[in-house]
Amino acid sequence: MTILAGSTVIIVLHGLAGEEIDINAPSITSMRAAPSSKSNKHFTEGVRCMVSTSDGKYVTVTETCDEIRRAIEQTKHR
Repeated sequence: MTILAGSTVIIVLHGLAGEEIDINAPSITSMRAAPSSKSNKHFTEGVRCMVSTSDGKYVTVTETCDEIRRAIEQTKHR
């Protein structure tokens, strides 16, 4: 789901418990994909992407980084 309001473009992502997380797409500064190996020591199981924002915070989500990129691209065509 995407919400457009002026310069704010909200994309809805999901946390590990299934909760919705609203992120202002223009505030995303980087994304890091979770490795697919079972020996992953940096991410909790179920996390597929870590999103960093311009305020220095980060959130881990169940969507892949590619899915997030596609959601951001779709907002540009509206």
